[in-house]
Amino acid sequence: MAGTIKIVKSKTASIDVDPQKGFSELCPAELPVEGALNIVEELLHNHQKASVCLVSRDMHPSGALWEASSPDEMLASVGLPEVDIKWNPHCIVGTLGCELLPGLPSIRDYDFQINKGLDPDAHPYGAFYHDNAEKLSTGGIEFLRAKEIDTVIVGGLALDFCVKKSVEQLLDANFKVIVNLASTRAVIKQNSESVISELSEKGAVFVENAVEIQFTNASVLD
Repeated sequence: MAGTIKIVKSKTASIDVDPQKGFSELCPAELPVEGALNIVEELLHNHQKASVCLVSRDMHPSGALWEASSPDEMLASVGLPEVDIKWNPHCIVGTLGCELLPGLPSIRDYDFQINKGLDPDAHPYGAFYHDNAEKLSTGGIEFLRAKEIDTVIVGGLALDFCVKKSVEQLLDANFKVIVNLASTRAVIKQNSESVISELSEKGAVFVENAVEIQFTNASVLD
């Protein structure tokens, strides 16, 4: 962990990656992540550190090609260009699972919203592209650049899939990335250490909570 990190608020954004009920115990038949409801307070603390706040949502259709017909099929290989493995049906448009976690702002109160996973033959993890080749932008990176953001604070669900991929996409786009561990949880808890190690090697900075992110007149990590 990096300890205290200094940021310039006007140059900093936050993104809540897929903080949805379908990834919480409120929807136990979907993809509940242990402790998901506990990240809300820290996501709100992330917002306080940022000049603009983004949110992404899985917005899946019913009957997508990645849907597991039973829990036993979960994580089975699919092997399609835009679908790697099977998942329980989750975050289906128009259902409870698609809604944001209780306590978060209304979706329209965010400065920018990203809706992904709308196509039945695609299951993107990262918030910033609709495809694995990363040619079809969701507009999030362009929004950040238009706002002259250089640093992004990341939280959401889940650390080992959608958060991980979103962090990688931000790093590839030359943003400085801070992951607040108190504002995220992993689907598979034992994956956490390896994810942190891998993303750290790629340049992401991890903090235990938002208290470790402090304001300065100098750019973060300089």
